[in-house]
Amino acid sequence: MARSTLALVVILVGSLLPFTASAADWRLLDKGVGIWDDSAYDTQLKVVEKRESWTMDELNKRGAFAGRGQVFGAWIVGPPAASYKNQYGTPVFMYKYRLTDPKGSSQVFGPYGFYQQGFATIFINASQQAGTWKIDWMLNNRDTGQDSPIVSQQFQITQAPAAAAPAGGWKLISKGVGIWDDSAYDTQLKVVESRNTWSLQELSRRGAFAGRGQVFGAWIVGPPVDTYKNRFGTPIYMYKYRLTDPKGSSQVFGPYGFYQPGFATIFINASQQAGTWKIDWMLNNRDTGQDAPLETMIFTLTP
Repeated sequence: MARSTLALVVILVGSLLPFTASAADWRLLDKGVGIWDDSAYDTQLKVVEKRESWTMDELNKRGAFAGRGQVFGAWIVGPPAASYKNQYGTPVFMYKYRLTDPKGSSQVFGPYGFYQQGFATIFINASQQAGTWKIDWMLNNRDTGQDSPIVSQQFQITQAPAAAAPAGGWKLISKGVGIWDDSAYDTQLKVVESRNTWSLQELSRRGAFAGRGQVFGAWIVGPPVDTYKNRFGTPIYMYKYRLTDPKGSSQVFGPYGFYQPGFATIFINASQQAGTWKIDWMLNNRDTGQDAPLETMIFTLTP
């Protein structure tokens, strides 16, 4: 009887002890640097575009340093804030971050609480300093005061202005998003259908994500390639493009050469992501290496 009573006491005492969460329990689910929309700042993380390299001119033009609306900064995403609570019912984990500017000056901010959904965002007013920035995120334990490293992020802000349009100028003649026929891919642009809204079901049914035949993608048309040559007789102008998916992830491709008639086509395998996509076309000068913005195209894919 005494042994049973002792066992019961041990069980009861154990159940009254507070749960102590460790940093090993917390998991980083996502991270990013770029532009986010603060219209629902404390309930939803609305990523507009994320990448690790930006120009000062671009961010200023987009008003990303205003501190409201679509702002420049960084974010991390973990489990919902209520996933780990202490004996008082308060979320255990908070966060801090160390921001290091291109000159090497650092400042630590926090601790701050995560939003209920588990994400944290920071606005970074980097409008005065081009160069390499660094963010070191730390997980702070409210009960113990201890900090644990989460992740480090680096991003570049360049000061270089966009290249001026060529004298005499390269001109965009036409553009489109839709289905094109690649049977004469390098000699003739064969547009089958152009529009800015498509359904994934329709595109799949038409075999547009196969990457051959009648394919889904985008195109631009300029003057014939031989219109502008350098002193070596080589075409001066090439192109790049930045493709941004509905989650805000971006990737830059190129530079690539235009086909001789002056057009460029890209195949976009968007078969897994419905939502709003964006393409930023850039004209690349082979001699100087500079990029000039050409055109931004936005299209929507529905399920």
